[in-house]
Amino acid sequence: MVRKILLSLIAVLGLCVYGFAQNRQVSGKVADAEGKPVAGATVMVDGTSTGTTTGTDGKFTIAAPANATLAVSFIGYETRKVAVAGKTHVEVVMHEDAQAIENVVVTAFGTTTKKDLTGSIATIRGEELAKRQVSTVSKMLEGAVPGVQLTTATNQPGTDAAIYVRGVGSLNAGTGALIVLDGSPYQGSLSDINPADIESISVLKDASSTSIYGARAANGVIVITTKRGRMAERAKINYRMQLGFSQIAYGNWDLMDTDERIRYEKEIGFTDGKNYNVLGKTNVNWLDEVFNDAALLQNYELSVSGATDKTNYYVSGGYYNQEGIAVGSAFERFSLRANVEQQAAKWLKLGTNTMMNYQTIERAESGQYTLVTPISAARFMMPYWNPHRPDGSLASIKDGTWKGEGQNPLEWLANNKISYKKYKVISTLFAEATPIEGLTIRSQFGVDYSHTTGFGASYPNYPPNLGSGTAQRYSTDGMSLSVTNTINYRFSLDGGHSFNFLLGQEGVDYSYEEFTLATRGQNNDKLVNISSGTRATSWSDVTDDNYAFLSFFARGEYNYADRYYVDFSVRTDGS
Repeated sequence: MVRKILLSLIAVLGLCVYGFAQNRQVSGKVADAEGKPVAGATVMVDGTSTGTTTGTDGKFTIAAPANATLAVSFIGYETRKVAVAGKTHVEVVMHEDAQAIENVVVTAFGTTTKKDLTGSIATIRGEELAKRQVSTVSKMLEGAVPGVQLTTATNQPGTDAAIYVRGVGSLNAGTGALIVLDGSPYQGSLSDINPADIESISVLKDASSTSIYGARAANGVIVITTKRGRMAERAKINYRMQLGFSQIAYGNWDLMDTDERIRYEKEIGFTDGKNYNVLGKTNVNWLDEVFNDAALLQNYELSVSGATDKTNYYVSGGYYNQEGIAVGSAFERFSLRANVEQQAAKWLKLGTNTMMNYQTIERAESGQYTLVTPISAARFMMPYWNPHRPDGSLASIKDGTWKGEGQNPLEWLANNKISYKKYKVISTLFAEATPIEGLTIRSQFGVDYSHTTGFGASYPNYPPNLGSGTAQRYSTDGMSLSVTNTINYRFSLDGGHSFNFLLGQEGVDYSYEEFTLATRGQNNDKLVNISSGTRATSWSDVTDDNYAFLSFFARGEYNYADRYYVDFSVRTDGS
């Protein structure tokens, strides 16, 4: 009897030892090639559905057989497989995968991979964007994304193109796409953003990908993500200088020269009162007069970036100056950006994305088809009318040096200047907590402020003004405050079932003011301003162009065995 009991105990102990040998607690740490911990990496027992994720310190614990193989993966890194081989602790080193980085797609309130994407989203990367030497973000999209159309009323420096995603969606309402910059809705011109600071641009086209933004996304969504620092032993310093010239493409502007014009006038009998012996000595190509044949472009960029296991930073400054092809047009921009993320605790990350810039803009009058608007005037001016005196200064109707009819368009431009100054500040502050595995709670506050001033003057000594000048000032202030709170939970179940649920709230408060005043009666070219005028000729005042709304939204995603995908999203807005 005792012998049977002893044999039974030995058998039970053997089973326990066998079970222990089959499943043991294996701990480990996942780091990159620089030794920095990789947080959020997925650790799976290869060939099973058993898995876990690493913490902010890169550490993990998982139950695995002694002869198991662990598969470790993370977006942007090559998947590593490590044999347990009876050990209770393993160290895993991850290496960046350029192809995997290309597969990451920024979506609404998150990221995903191309294989898990269910909506219609097109993404272009910073490397591709850097090849496009343009002054504004909108022009970077030209010809880069299928289904996106850009139209411009003018190609003067610093002007934005109207962006249409899959055509014009409305006849009476707005037709522009919603812009989202680093997770916050963006107000204003895309020319405010330094293209060198952009990491990627995602264009959300269909209802599946845009619906979570509500009615604002009816015309598509453009999600812009700016650069972050990357792990390295030391800070990365990047300096870039660009110099260039631009000129008009000579196509349909085949104007007559003086010989051709004189021959034509003689053929039709249009010769009364003209001395062709004198006129024949002057031959002016008006295209060369109203367009710069070598408009200078200067661009200087300096950035410092890097990351440690606690801090991620990207700081940049830029100066951009572009002369317009049209005389009297120019664009100048000074920009600063600081993106900083700090791991305050194992479960808490804090950060800010801040941008500031200052712009000066000069606009050439090109839209009105008149004799005094330089670009259109070039079609009406005779090649024997010289806009300059012999000493190179502008010919004037005041002293009779202008021999043409009407006014010298270049003199008109010099005496009717229009310029703008713009100040822009965009800043977001966020806190991101991961209290338990797979659960991310994020709260973000953003402010978007812009101030624009404009000044136009027509000088009293310009003869057509008859000694009475005009001055006009224009001022706008716009500010958008936004608060976004989201809870995101990812988890997997045995059998290849993966879930991702998002619950969020968003609030936006926007205010806008505009004031314009024009006066007339200035009598001194050096004192042409609003206060020196004798009377006001026009004014406008907008103080109530404000709105606010509060929204709640949710999204769910289901993935079975990386083969079948289902997602849904709902949103409600109140204003």
